[in-house]
Amino acid sequence: MKFLLLSAVFALPLAVVHAHNPGDTDLGPIEELHRRDMAASKAFDVDALAALWTDDIVSLAPDQPPVIGKDANRAMLLKMREQSAAFEILEYRLSFQEIKITGDWAFEWGTFSGTMRPRAGGAAIQSGGKLFRVLRRQRDGSWRVARTMWNSDAPQGK
Repeated sequence: MKFLLLSAVFALPLAVVHAHNPGDTDLGPIEELHRRDMAASKAFDVDALAALWTDDIVSLAPDQPPVIGKDANRAMLLKMREQSAAFEILEYRLSFQEIKITGDWAFEWGTFSGTMRPRAGGAAIQSGGKLFRVLRRQRDGSWRVARTMWNSDAPQGK
């Protein structure tokens, strides 16, 4: 359970982006979404993260039922934050290998990794995996996360 929690903490909130899709003028607003996501994730600010989602967001976590809607996803993150209170997020990284924009939808896939340490002391724990997201353009030109799915690599001690 602890590993699933650590993986979810790093996968649902997403962070630094390395995307190459020459000619796409929409990458700037998508990268802004990622920057805001990174700041909110580092602080584990559930309200700031929820502001980056569509109302109908769906999260598909490993070995869990789908979490449908902003309220359900927000509740999931609040529970995760409570369960992970004994850990400090030291770092996390997200690297997108591809972002494809089709009209008002964008599709991106990549990898995530992060490191957490027990606040009481002890060895750091690394977590990582692969993820896929679907973004939806908003009327103001910004992007929000509409769907997210991830899997986890085996945990590593540090």
